[in-house]
Amino acid sequence: MKLIITKDNLLKALQKIIGVVEKRQSMPILSHVLVRKIDGQFEVVASDLEVQLSSKITFDSDENFTEDITIPGRKLFDIGKGLPDDAVIEIEKKDEGKLQIESKKSKFTLSVLDAKTFPMMENMDEANTEMTLGSSDIKDVINKTSFAMAQQDVRYYLNGLFIKITNKDIIGVATDGHRLAKAGASLDSPVENEVSAIVPRKGVIEIDKQIEEDKKLKIVISKNHMQVDSGDAIAITKLIDGKFPDYEKVIPQDSDKTVTVDCKTFKEALIRVSILSNDRFRGVRLNFIENEIKVSANNPEKEEASDDIKAEYSGESVEVGFNVNYLLDVIGSIKTKKLQIKLKDANSSALITPENDSAASYVVMPLRL
Repeated sequence: MKLIITKDNLLKALQKIIGVVEKRQSMPILSHVLVRKIDGQFEVVASDLEVQLSSKITFDSDENFTEDITIPGRKLFDIGKGLPDDAVIEIEKKDEGKLQIESKKSKFTLSVLDAKTFPMMENMDEANTEMTLGSSDIKDVINKTSFAMAQQDVRYYLNGLFIKITNKDIIGVATDGHRLAKAGASLDSPVENEVSAIVPRKGVIEIDKQIEEDKKLKIVISKNHMQVDSGDAIAITKLIDGKFPDYEKVIPQDSDKTVTVDCKTFKEALIRVSILSNDRFRGVRLNFIENEIKVSANNPEKEEASDDIKAEYSGESVEVGFNVNYLLDVIGSIKTKKLQIKLKDANSSALITPENDSAASYVVMPLRL
């Protein structure tokens, strides 16, 4: 068996799946990628048992390809990257358990494992919901919300992105208990059954990497899995089995103060002032007064910083403390020129939204400083 492929085609396929391949796995087979022929086309598959990624791969020649093979993923990727740009690579199975890779005078011999032991993920649960969505819509939802996902929280259901599909919308929600991000997009075609799922952090990250602009995505959600098919790549992720909090209850409804501020000006002031914030708590104070926000911070060394910026606000003054990183994450996901901050008092959560855009909303809890 001999496979011939250009460096460009090899890396193009591997880049879409390499994110789940680790050099040191508890199961050696998981450090390999599977090359297989299915429905007359070749694909390369990688898995870490939580997320499975597959990408179409184009060979110039596939002489005598009769059985699936596995190849150490990271080593193959690094070999490909190290070869000249115009390299043509020959992959040939030699002795049992060995594979030879050649390109001009470069030669590598790699160990391979039995392809039958590669753990393919079973995603054919009995009941599932299918839908079609524009790639830019789901990428937009992920980019506006995923930063708020928890990391290794004991409340395991927070370690991912909650996705809810209604008759005509897709809604994404993420929270780590200190902040919440919510965003939505319209579906291209209505879905009969409402469905929801919690996609784990790793699945969200890898799906986001695979999504290319201006494509139609076929999404299938079942009880235990979600599959995203872009045509030339497929991502399958396990889902988190748990009950996501009622996020609507977290979004403040009784805020009576509204502040409008320029995103760029606000971000720059926060970055400047945070230089002297407490390294551990990263707290900044926001004092909202007539048409102005006073941003200030201090630290245990009794160093202080402050900055006054213009804002649209009329009402009684109120001072609230926040984790500056949470505010910067929100500003980074807002694409409008200005944002609005709605709040009630110093002890209530703030609701932050892009100006004149109801598709996204962010809740940040106050910090006592």
